[in-house]
Amino acid sequence: MEAKYEILLQNMNESFNQVLATAEFPLLGRYLKNRENPLPYLKESEPLRDLEQLGELFNTLLTHFGRYTRLALIDASGREQLVVTTMPLLPTAPVVDHSTMKVFQEAMELQRRDLYVSPPHLGANGKNGEAVTTVIDIATPVFDNSGDRLGVLLFTLDWSRVTAFLLQERQDDHALALLVDAQGTGLLSDAGQGFIPFNHSLADHWPGVWQGMALRNQGEMIFDKHLLWFRSHDVRTNHYRSQAGMIMSQPDTQPWRLGIVMSKPSLTGLLVESRGQLIAIVLVYLLSVAFGIFWVLSDYRLRHLRQRALQFSREARQYAGEVQDLYENAPCGYHSLDSQGRIVNINRTELDWLGYRADEITDQRCYRDFITPETRGAFDDFFQQVLTGQEGSAECELLRLDGTTLPVAVQATAHVTQDGFQYTRATVFDLSERKQLEARLAQQALTDPLTGLGNRRFFEDQAAMEMARAQRSGAPLSLIAIDLDHFKHINDTYGHDVGDKVLQAFANTARAQLRDGDVLCRIGGEEFAVLLPDTSREQAMQVAGRLRQSVEVSRVEVDPEVMKAESLTYTASLGVTLVSAKETSLKPAIKRADQGLYAAKEAGRNQVYWRAV
Repeated sequence: MEAKYEILLQNMNESFNQVLATAEFPLLGRYLKNRENPLPYLKESEPLRDLEQLGELFNTLLTHFGRYTRLALIDASGREQLVVTTMPLLPTAPVVDHSTMKVFQEAMELQRRDLYVSPPHLGANGKNGEAVTTVIDIATPVFDNSGDRLGVLLFTLDWSRVTAFLLQERQDDHALALLVDAQGTGLLSDAGQGFIPFNHSLADHWPGVWQGMALRNQGEMIFDKHLLWFRSHDVRTNHYRSQAGMIMSQPDTQPWRLGIVMSKPSLTGLLVESRGQLIAIVLVYLLSVAFGIFWVLSDYRLRHLRQRALQFSREARQYAGEVQDLYENAPCGYHSLDSQGRIVNINRTELDWLGYRADEITDQRCYRDFITPETRGAFDDFFQQVLTGQEGSAECELLRLDGTTLPVAVQATAHVTQDGFQYTRATVFDLSERKQLEARLAQQALTDPLTGLGNRRFFEDQAAMEMARAQRSGAPLSLIAIDLDHFKHINDTYGHDVGDKVLQAFANTARAQLRDGDVLCRIGGEEFAVLLPDTSREQAMQVAGRLRQSVEVSRVEVDPEVMKAESLTYTASLGVTLVSAKETSLKPAIKRADQGLYAAKEAGRNQVYWRAV
């Protein structure tokens, strides 16, 4: 029972964290903001590029995790701006207006990192009107950096997948899964496997059972010829292992009650199942009678009890060893601290993470010494909370012996007796995989997938840093705007596959001509830009000239079936300017570089033009 409850809790918390992590991506807020109020300097293609990147991100999440049927981004008016689903071929048209739906209305009232979770309900309909699956909607608001509310991110969770582990109990033909809401309505979607079919009332099927369950949060019952173990789960409060601040749901559906139902074994059933058991019972009975008869005549009973005591002692030592081994080699870290924060016990898993031996730190070092200075404040607040008797948690970074760091989540409670506080009991989880996934998704949002160069957002971020550095140091900062000549003609004549090869070839050529500190990005289409830190006008013109010549003599390998020649050539026009130290943004410099680029185009292309500040 406890194992099933832990799996359900883990599955729900993982889904909550995935929704919250996705909502933090700046790309969502930028797209919704530009869609509603486009800035005058943005090109028409920029929202489309953001939408494409969002689609790629949503498709990656849908494919990677496999537990969702639908991911949607909704603006503040309830209009569906982007949707990705696992059921694109269904004849029912997708819902595009969510303004009247409860999940949208509730989510728009929440704060950042809060969630709304709907009750399980039937999903999209199939060809004959039957429900394809049962789902849960998880929604969270989307904000921009200024704290303005822009819309809602909606993940639709395949409830049948999340609860599939409960239905595995059916395989032994002795146990059935039971999951109902606060009204006693069945929540398991497989009516042939679950104890109560989906949307059916437990009170109608077993009124006595529901009456007993409704009065307690957990316990066990005997009814008819069945045994029932159950406990409650409220998603609004039991999400302490997730990153959610607050979770809202329909009040009349919470808490859920999870139960395991088994047939009550009878003596006749046991005897039918195994004659060996009957024989064993008879033998035990006869031996007991024999021992009673000869109790006063022999010390056999005493010797037998001594042997049993020795056996129990050996079994107890073996069990204690197994428990200790489980503690030492658990997949997560465990430790206990005294009131001063000194380590009094720590398992082998966490010692391996830190790179120390137990005798080097137990009763000698404070756990705080192994927390990075940047996250030490969060640890101190959480530890003081635990000392007061409350349960606490925090995300920190551990300092390893080899100098590296490890991101972890620490959850702890205080062990308190009649004599007061004794020690803390903490569980530590490795967050490396989650942090790597977040970093990978963030990198994808700043990278052009075709060329591997930074995109416009990356270019703007780098430009802000380079301009600040140039203002502090007084070093010159140059900008080159680049446009590939007759690129539309290449696409129209040879196809977009050849056009993509030309863009990739230019990216490789430009990388070879630039320094490690130079910033090369694809701004859009066939447009590129380069920031040259610590580079004067003369040096920038030399770099642009070398780049133009390298492009002119380079050749792009092409499939012979596309064109007769095995390769084609292309050229580029470049505009160069300096970024003034007095300028607070890059827009004036971009405008000057574009003017130089247009002058190069008008002069016949394949040229470099300078535009002064």
